[in-house]
Amino acid sequence: MINITSKALPDAIVVGGRAFLLKTDYRVWIRFTQDFKAWKKIGYKGAMNIKYLFEDDIPAFSETDDYSGILEFAFPQNVVPHYERDNGEDVLFYDIDGDYIYAAFMQAYHIDLISTDMHWHKFIALMNGLPDSTRLSAIMGYRAYTGEKIKDEAQMYRALKDAWMPPYEETEEEKAADEEFEKYFEG
Repeated sequence: MINITSKALPDAIVVGGRAFLLKTDYRVWIRFTQDFKAWKKIGYKGAMNIKYLFEDDIPAFSETDDYSGILEFAFPQNVVPHYERDNGEDVLFYDIDGDYIYAAFMQAYHIDLISTDMHWHKFIALMNGLPDSTRLSAIMGYRAYTGEKIKDEAQMYRALKDAWMPPYEETEEEKAADEEFEKYFEG
């Protein structure tokens, strides 16, 4: 998620208290997401080559948590939309959707992805913001279709509103009240 209050985008991860510069171009991270997906598919067996992600020095990973920076950079999380149900199916395939991704960026933003260098997070933000009028958006919509229909239009809009509202954050008073309530049920 891009923080528009900052002029900079992330370009490093911290491992063992030391910062390591990353290559930030979207092409590098598309490759990583594809490699990660394949590695996940085989059950996380073996080591994944990630040397190509780094500008200079490559960190020595000693703990599982050391990898969290790479995953957070590769898959930045937005707080919206959030849905109660997500079938977990992929709707975008970089290896076969290249033509449609290229065309969508040209159509929506007049950006020639072949001749443009772009930070991975900018690329993701633009992908997330593609208008519904692009062929890629239609294709992704077809792939996301579950066969279920919402009968009541008002129910559909409530579901969309809920999905796009920021998550509710409890106040300190509400948290204290919840903790007090939970104490009544403890052993």
